[in-house]
Amino acid sequence: MNKENVIKLVMLLAFLALFLQGSRFKAEAKKVVCVEGKCQKPHDHGELNFHERFHVTQADIYPTAVLKSCANFWEANATGMTFAVIIGAAALSLALSYKKFDVLLQLKGVKGATIGSIIGMPLNMCANCSAVTSMSLTSQTGSSETSLGIIMGGVLLNFIGIVTMFGIFSPAVVISRIVFSILMITVVVPFVSKMVAPGVESPVMKTALLDQITCHFPEKSFPATILKSFEDWMISVGSIAIKLIPLMLLGTLITSLFRVIFPNSYFEHIESYSPILVIVIISFIATLLSVPVLFEILLGTVLLHLGFSNGPIASMVFAAPAFGLFTVVLTRKKLGGLKVPVILLVITFLFAVGAGLLADFLTKFF
Repeated sequence: MNKENVIKLVMLLAFLALFLQGSRFKAEAKKVVCVEGKCQKPHDHGELNFHERFHVTQADIYPTAVLKSCANFWEANATGMTFAVIIGAAALSLALSYKKFDVLLQLKGVKGATIGSIIGMPLNMCANCSAVTSMSLTSQTGSSETSLGIIMGGVLLNFIGIVTMFGIFSPAVVISRIVFSILMITVVVPFVSKMVAPGVESPVMKTALLDQITCHFPEKSFPATILKSFEDWMISVGSIAIKLIPLMLLGTLITSLFRVIFPNSYFEHIESYSPILVIVIISFIATLLSVPVLFEILLGTVLLHLGFSNGPIASMVFAAPAFGLFTVVLTRKKLGGLKVPVILLVITFLFAVGAGLLADFLTKFF
C-alpha cells in the first residue's frame, strides 16, 4: 500500500469515526431512551422519525400529508445520508486506487455477502443511508453480493439495536430477528445476486472524472500526495451526489406516498384479526417501510402497547429496517433493473412472515 492509499484509508476511518462519535452514538443513545419509555417528548413521536417537525394529522389532505412526510423523512435521514455520501466517496476513492480493496469488493457468493456485511456493520446506519454508502462504494466496481451485504449488515446486525431489543421484547422476538437476518445475508443475498445479468453490476456511474482517480500518480512530496488524495475524494463526492440525490428524492417520495396510506393508527384496527392474518398485514406494511436506525424498535413498542403478540412484533422489527421501497429505488441500476430488487422485497415480506411465526412458536419456551 503506497502513501496515497494510506492517506485515503486514514481519511475513510476519520470520516467514519467523526460520524459515529459526533452523531450516530449520541443519536442512538437518545433513541434508546425513547424506546425504553423514558422520552420527555413522547407525543412528538411520528410516522417516520422519533421526533417529527411536521405532524401529519387526519385533517391533512393527502398531498399535504405526503409533503409533510417527505420533509420528516429528509430531516430524519439528513445527517446519515450526508455522511453516507462522504464515507462512500472516501471508500470509492480508495477502491479505485487500491486494487486489493477492489478485489475484495468483487467477491461473489456467501463470501461476498459476508464481506459486505462486515463492511456494513461498523457503519451503524439505517437501510436508507447504508444503501447510499453501498451504491457509492460499489458504483464503479464490486459484486451484487457485496453491495447488498453492506446494506443488510449494518441494518439487521446492529449490535446496539439487538441489545436494546433484548431489554424490551421477549427473547423469542430477538432470536427470530437474528435467525432470519443471518439467513437473509448468507442465503438470500447470494441467491438473488445470481439473477443479476453478467456485466450490468458496474459501473453504475460512468464519468470521465472518476477515471482520473485510477491514473497512476508518481509519489513525490507528502503534501502533494495529500492534495491528490483530497482531490480524488472531492471528485468522488461530486460524482456520487449528482447521480444519487435525484434517486434519493424519488425514493423519499415513494416511501411517503405509502406511509401516509398506512399510518401507525392503522394498527389499532387489526389487533382483533386472526394471528396469522395480523402477521401477514404487519409484514406487508413493514416491508415497504424505510425507517431511520432503531425506529423499528419504537414501532415494535407501539405494537406491544396495543396488545399484539410476539409474532407481529418480530415481523415489524425484522422487515421495517430491512430492504424497503427506498432501497429498491437506490439499487435498481446496480442490480440490473427492477426484477431483482422486487424479488428481494418479496422475499423480505416472506421472511417477515416467517419471523413472526417463529417468534409465536418460540414464545412458549420463554
